[in-house]
Amino acid sequence: MAGIISYGVAIPRRRLRYSDVHSVWKNVSQDMLEKFGLTERCVTGPDEDAITLGVESAKQCLNRAGVDLCQVDALIFCSGTNPYATKAAASTVQDILGLRNGIIATDVQFAGRSGADGLVLASALVDSGMAGSALVLASDCLNLHVPPGHAYEYAASAGSASFLVGRERTVADLICFTAYSSDRPDWFRVSGERYMQLGGGFVGYVSNWGLLENLEPAWKHLMEKAGMTPDDLQYAVVPGAAGMAPLMICNRLNLSLDIVLPWVLTASIGDTGCAAVPLSLCHVLDNAGPGEKVAVLAYGWGGGAIVMLFETTGHLESLPGRPVVVPQIAKAEYVDYARALKYEYKIARPAKGFSSYY
Repeated sequence: MAGIISYGVAIPRRRLRYSDVHSVWKNVSQDMLEKFGLTERCVTGPDEDAITLGVESAKQCLNRAGVDLCQVDALIFCSGTNPYATKAAASTVQDILGLRNGIIATDVQFAGRSGADGLVLASALVDSGMAGSALVLASDCLNLHVPPGHAYEYAASAGSASFLVGRERTVADLICFTAYSSDRPDWFRVSGERYMQLGGGFVGYVSNWGLLENLEPAWKHLMEKAGMTPDDLQYAVVPGAAGMAPLMICNRLNLSLDIVLPWVLTASIGDTGCAAVPLSLCHVLDNAGPGEKVAVLAYGWGGGAIVMLFETTGHLESLPGRPVVVPQIAKAEYVDYARALKYEYKIARPAKGFSSYY
């Protein structure tokens, strides 16, 4: 049975407080932001994107696993914000990490579900015998694709989580998974456009149109397939989005808030896209003990859901370096809104100028 051998994270240290954005735009009521629980989000630096963040989380993952690079047989780069419009990022990451050229290297894109898809595909490669181990990188920079003044600017963030999947010395085994997909154009970005668009409004259910329509049937199927009820779980990881989604999910799927809310990271670092659910899974693994069941629910704008069930093993407590999530969140360097606009390249400038002063 395939499972997670090791994991690593990369969370940008630069942060932007939501109050700094609100002081400029005042496009969302203060009361609403407080209800969402938003406080701050990550800001990518001039030298950071989905690839660089993915490489950093992968390095930490591989170092903690203590494996020889020649033992990695596959690399799956998962992102909805690949900095290349057509070129694969996986081959770039492969070269940076120093992995063999003969491995399976590919990209996966299903918006916020991408990282979960990567875990399922890696597990399939391992269980089928086509790969001894597979490295999965979930990395996104939503902050680069939400325009200034948009209501989602308070939450759109960046981050990465990586997992080494194999069969030996696993810290969490994948027991089963289910999937459900249906067309729901909630969030989307068309070819040639930099910024994402929202099919509905920002508030409440409308901003999450498609989330429950896909998660609920996938969840019901998983419970039937595993012969379980929500009461049998010790942890559940759900999409965080702008803060309201976890509450909606818990209410509809009969999940206890106690096993969900402690692992939602949106209030601390914002919505990290396809890395959000994987980062929350890493947060769970930082704190879980052996023999505990973890449900992972992922949704991709567009839309579709994948739901997975993991069970932790006795090797978890011997994995070096725990915890990894909270220490990175604690390393915060706050920037003002003007600097965030500069770092995220949201200030339009001419391609050429007569002088460096213009």
